[in-house]
Amino acid sequence: MQIVHSDFQDQLVRGLAHRMNNILTLFHGYLGLLLDNKDLDKATLEGLAKIKLGAAQASELIDRTHALVRPSATVLREIDLGEYLRLLRPAFEAVRGPKTTIQMEVEENLPRILADASRVRTVIMELVKNACESTFANGGTVLISARSEHPKGSRSKWVVVSVTDNGPGVPEELRERIFTPFFSTKKKSNAAGLGLTVAVSFVQQHGGNLRLETEGGRTTFEFRVPTVQD
Repeated sequence: MQIVHSDFQDQLVRGLAHRMNNILTLFHGYLGLLLDNKDLDKATLEGLAKIKLGAAQASELIDRTHALVRPSATVLREIDLGEYLRLLRPAFEAVRGPKTTIQMEVEENLPRILADASRVRTVIMELVKNACESTFANGGTVLISARSEHPKGSRSKWVVVSVTDNGPGVPEELRERIFTPFFSTKKKSNAAGLGLTVAVSFVQQHGGNLRLETEGGRTTFEFRVPTVQD
């Protein structure tokens, strides 16, 4: 999956993000003052708290949208992705449902990648959260695997991370749309529909790619990034 931005789209999003952040700053400021009023009744305070939550969600949405067209400065370092995945195991367990099992298969001595650790974490957690949500109701298994890849006849070496679940799968008519900004299959009212779009963008920033394979009740999101060249 490749995301292509035009100059017009970049300028539009940057302009909207700037204006919306100014508006949301006013929201946060005045809401803070109102919530400090000790004379307000419980129903009013609850209503203001909901507005504050909505404003916070709007800020997160703007930040994610802005990140697609104007990424913040990356901090690149060599990462042992196998070890990094093992360190993230508690985070994986925290987002799984009670009926979901997390499994990991990590190839030993994976070659290192040159990457921004926070962005790699964002990509991995987005894929794992989606897999856990697809198995939440009926249970199932989420398999997180990592392997090296050296295509025959190519000088390039890659590290490939796959997240596979045995949930209901992705309907054929949605397989392209799920990467579209603001599209979401989630029933949550606050679902931004930007998670996979951001993930694709971050992977591309590292010179890699992300793809989907789904058949029957088995769905795999797989991303590959180049290794540090010897």
